[in-house]
Amino acid sequence: MKTNNLLLVALGGLALASCGKSGPRKTPGGIEFIVPKEGKGEKLKEGDTILVHFSSYLNDSSLMSSREQAPSGMPLVLQKSMNKYDLMDGFAMLTEGDSAVFLLPVDSMPQMPPMAKKGDVMKVAFVVESKYSSAKQNEKDEKEIAEYIKKNNLNTRKSPKGVYIAETVVGTGAQAKAGDEVSVNYTGKLLDGTKFDSNTDSTLRPGMPLEPLKFNVGEGRVIPGWDDALAQLKVGSKATIVIPSSLAYGLNGSGPFIKPNSILVFDVELLEVKPAPAAPAAPPAPAN
Repeated sequence: MKTNNLLLVALGGLALASCGKSGPRKTPGGIEFIVPKEGKGEKLKEGDTILVHFSSYLNDSSLMSSREQAPSGMPLVLQKSMNKYDLMDGFAMLTEGDSAVFLLPVDSMPQMPPMAKKGDVMKVAFVVESKYSSAKQNEKDEKEIAEYIKKNNLNTRKSPKGVYIAETVVGTGAQAKAGDEVSVNYTGKLLDGTKFDSNTDSTLRPGMPLEPLKFNVGEGRVIPGWDDALAQLKVGSKATIVIPSSLAYGLNGSGPFIKPNSILVFDVELLEVKPAPAAPAAPPAPAN
């Protein structure tokens, strides 16, 4: 049987509610919950995006923990409750930094969890890590990018959408425009230098062929920062591009290496640009 400290503290608080700062609470739908640790942040409200950790338990046996999949927290948008057992009602009663444990009798659930039996209780423990603000995140990204550029002595220019581009070789060939197909070699890194992908390094793609990445610019087939940056380069260019998290994978992150709100760095080489096919001619107007 697996348990964790948060759950034990929570259950102890429930049993000894009269000794705590606040006793058990109920959502408008009637779900009982407790807040064993109160945060000092802003009160949460509908429409907020928060980063949370959660763990679920059947009685005292651990079922799932989000920290294994998302160590930095999972994004959650607070929405209007859809039914009386919706936990969104409970989140609207919390503040940034709170820890809360919701107690859900399995008898009240639309579908009984596997291995559960009548009378069992599902416990869902949440930690509200932080309240997300795009403005604050952008400000944080800009500060970290400035430090990275200075530390690595990069001579950059900023793209229209906010990607920082440092050309080490200035190309003289064609420049891509929306719809053109480009061929690119690349290596992707985090700010700490950790490589997470490359089409030129066989150690990052064992057993896979090393070949140029091809995609059509401006069609959303790659992250927004790539679409924006590649349209600023000419064939033959080699560059380091630094992409803010909002133009990369944002709150969701990607895979085991790219955590939520990660700034990404790519060393790229633009090998080829193939113009987009010409639009078909408009049919002639009918004769009068």
